[in-house]
Amino acid sequence: DLLGPFPLLLVLLGSWGPVHPLGAWAQPQTRAQWFAIQHISTGPVQCNMAMRRVNNYNQRCKPQNTFLHDTFQNVAATCLLPNRTCRNGQNNCHQSANIIGMTYCSHTGGTYPNCRYSTTPQNQFYTVACNPPQPGDPPYPLVPVHLD
Repeated sequence: DLLGPFPLLLVLLGSWGPVHPLGAWAQPQTRAQWFAIQHISTGPVQCNMAMRRVNNYNQRCKPQNTFLHDTFQNVAATCLLPNRTCRNGQNNCHQSANIIGMTYCSHTGGTYPNCRYSTTPQNQFYTVACNPPQPGDPPYPLVPVHLD
């Protein structure tokens, strides 16, 4: 037996299947989870740092993004306010009851993964599109899925 235990080792290694990059295991499963990653930050952000997490999912520099300085729970409560028409014509949008702090990020240069952004603090109302929760979402009547 020239190879000793090596044929068994090769069989075991070959049965593992394809190797996935680390980010592939952490993909958000629902639109609400993706909304939280893209748009929720409980405080002000520095865009060059904050956008890394957003950009890692699609492996590109997102041209612009807004982070709401609030909790997911509070933004989900906005979904219970009166409906209004979204920019795409659908009627599942809701405007916040109050002005909140937010950070607007705009891509200024660089290519993925070295994207560079300007950081602009803002205070204003926001509008979100909401849908019923999917399995894995918090048990709210409606959850935010898009920042309009």
